[in-house]
Amino acid sequence: MWKAAEIALACTARRSAERPDMHDVLIDLNQAMKMEMEIDHQEFVFLSIDCGGTGEHTDRSGIKWVGDDGYIKTGKAAQVQNLRIYNQEVNSLRYFPSQKKSCYVIAGVATGKKHMVRASFFYGNYDGKSSPPSFDLQFDGNTWLTVNTSSSEGQYFEVIYGPKRDKISVCVARTSPDHIPFISTLEIREFEPSMYKTNDKEDVLLRMTRNAFGAKDWVRYPDDPYDRWWHSSGKIEGVVTVARDNMSFIQNFTDIPGKALVHAITPASSKATTLTVPTSGIFSEDATYYLKFYFSEVLWAASRKKSRSFIFLVNGDGNKNDPIVPPYGSVMTEFYSHSYYMTTGSNISLISTANASLPPILNAMEVFKVQRGLANGTNAQDVSALVVLQEQYQQLQLWAGDPCLPVGFTWDWLNCNADDPPRVTELHLSGSGLKGTLLDFSSLTALEIIDLSNNSLNGQIPNFLGTFPSLKELNLANNNFAGLLPASLKGNKKIKLNITGNNKIEDDPIPPQPNGERNMKPIIIGVSFQSVILFLLLVGCVI
Repeated sequence: MWKAAEIALACTARRSAERPDMHDVLIDLNQAMKMEMEIDHQEFVFLSIDCGGTGEHTDRSGIKWVGDDGYIKTGKAAQVQNLRIYNQEVNSLRYFPSQKKSCYVIAGVATGKKHMVRASFFYGNYDGKSSPPSFDLQFDGNTWLTVNTSSSEGQYFEVIYGPKRDKISVCVARTSPDHIPFISTLEIREFEPSMYKTNDKEDVLLRMTRNAFGAKDWVRYPDDPYDRWWHSSGKIEGVVTVARDNMSFIQNFTDIPGKALVHAITPASSKATTLTVPTSGIFSEDATYYLKFYFSEVLWAASRKKSRSFIFLVNGDGNKNDPIVPPYGSVMTEFYSHSYYMTTGSNISLISTANASLPPILNAMEVFKVQRGLANGTNAQDVSALVVLQEQYQQLQLWAGDPCLPVGFTWDWLNCNADDPPRVTELHLSGSGLKGTLLDFSSLTALEIIDLSNNSLNGQIPNFLGTFPSLKELNLANNNFAGLLPASLKGNKKIKLNITGNNKIEDDPIPPQPNGERNMKPIIIGVSFQSVILFLLLVGCVI
């Protein structure tokens, strides 16, 4: 959770260096590196959406925020009651009183590349009911978590994953009739390919904590060009904070901003050989966790006169033959891509090796819960066909995100099967206000039921409606269709067809005769006339 004072933090000023002979050189180098990173990062997705907000504004950290009109077509905008508590983007929100699932869609993302999605929620008693709701949060057809909002505090959640398609969808879904979902902000950040690698590319990382130990304030953008939020750790029993003796060394490494490395925690006693990593409350659920730790020597003298060497143990187990020696002027990332199964009683400790003269230190830490596998999403062919319908009929554009997933949260006018990926099997669009002629959506080849009744559709009934291989029911009643019944539906005994309540639809243009035989006069007359013409031509040739 975040509080008002934390949201309003400004970037802290750099301190003067203790070694003036190196100060200018290091600052110039740092500025050059930072400019280069910012130029490269411009090609990456860096999007901040002010949900319920209008126009654009730039916050005190230099981040540009945009309104959400271009990313969602449903919901209502509102303002929290106390507008002075938080920054502008958190004072507004969008809530969704009608649909069971409402989704933001961000197009143009790089398929397979790791992205961080961050969603924040501040109830702020916007509805005057003093009743903060609970609801589900979803992404790309995957279940994320349940959001239990608070009356007094805001919350934010992060997920890191590689999207399977070129769009990211983030949805809030109603799980109780009396609880109306809402969202305050939505942010998308694309990472470098080398960041947050996992053994399985489909692993999803749910942020549990991200700490810069010993830092007095949050570390974030622009010090972190990816705008990750590094929390200060606060006071921790049994440890002390040590800081760099040369604060001019502030570099933005790829994995971590330099400001998150200038402090570290170490045992309170200089003779101690064990540093127990503070993980209280992090492993609240028995699950697999992805651990990432950062080590950088903070004392210049220690790097020259004394040694610091230690091993990393999880529940007493670790690689004792590969000790960690924190570098001065750089960073070592201990990265456990195979992850660990942790329980509420699990512990992590750093143990000094026999040749160490200084106790272990720890600068920063990230912990994520691992969610195995990404949903494949609804069949891409079906999705393309639904887009055709939505482009023709604006009233269908209120639905976004994955049409079939997660299970139980399909679009209101669809039914889907349990295939992987799921297929759309039913269209229920009765009384949806559809007008005009139907465009071809025959690529929905798994359809079994189509109900287009009680609309204002006109023109001739399209032939493609009778070509679906699995179609059992087709209800076109009470529209304005007219003309001939297409060949695909004539005598089609596989389909239960209802065309009542339309204009005149002719099943056969040639009426039958009383004796059951067709009137052949038009054909006979036509043949006789042609014979006369041919005879006259022949006579003319002879003459």
